[in-house]
Amino acid sequence: MNALSLNSLWSYIQSLTLTTSNKKWLADHLYEAVEEETQAAKAGKRLQITADDLVLSADMLDPVKDITPLPADYDFEKVRKDYLMQKYG
Repeated sequence: MNALSLNSLWSYIQSLTLTTSNKKWLADHLYEAVEEETQAAKAGKRLQITADDLVLSADMLDPVKDITPLPADYDFEKVRKDYLMQKYG
């Protein structure tokens, strides 16, 4: 999860009307998950990354939504050379 998603999640959690016992339950489950991951790391096991972990949110993609990727055969050196020749040549 990226920082923006975590902030959105935190804002959502804060907007809920949670009782003290609800907050404790949520915290206990989060700490339990952290402890399991810590123990797995200590045991030398690698954490599994799922496809969901690699999905970028719409907020992250928004600044680059209008940019088209360069073709695979784009020659940066040729473009650089042409630019320098035009500027100084």
